[in-house]
Amino acid sequence: MTSPDAGYAVRLAGADDIAAVAGARARWREHEADDAFVGEFERWWLETEDRRRTWIALGSQRIIGMVSMTVFTRMPSPGEPGKQWAYVGQVWVDPAYRRMGIARTMMTEAIAWARHALMERIVLNPSEMSRPLYAGLGFRSAADLLRLDLDGAS
Repeated sequence: MTSPDAGYAVRLAGADDIAAVAGARARWREHEADDAFVGEFERWWLETEDRRRTWIALGSQRIIGMVSMTVFTRMPSPGEPGKQWAYVGQVWVDPAYRRMGIARTMMTEAIAWARHALMERIVLNPSEMSRPLYAGLGFRSAADLLRLDLDGAS
C-alpha cells in the first residue's frame, strides 16, 4: 500500500472492483467499457480468480493503473512438488499519471506477493518503453525461452 501523500494508493483488486477494472482495461485500449464488455470481463474475472491477482493504483477517485499476474503450477515430479511461477500479462498506467513511479510501486507489490507465495519466477513480455523499469526491478532477458505465434485457427 502506498502512503496517502504519494497521491495514489496501490492494493489488490477484489470482486467489488470488477466494473472499475474493466473500465481501466477499456481505457488502456482507448475505448469505453460498455455493458457487453463489462459482462465479458466479469465472466473472465470470475473464471480466473483462483489463479490471478490484480493490483490497482487508485488516485482521483478512480483506477489510474493496474498490474495483472497469472499463476501457473508446474506438473510435480517424483520427490519434487509442483513449483509455481507467474506471468505478468498487463501493466498499465493512465497516460496522465505516467513517470510518477506508479508502475514501479505496483510491480514492487506484485513481486513481494510472488516472493511470499514462493514463486519460482516471474515472466513478462515488456514493451521497449518499459524495459528500463523491469531492469531496475531485477528482471533480465531470458534466452532460454522459445515461442510459437499461432494464427488463431483451430
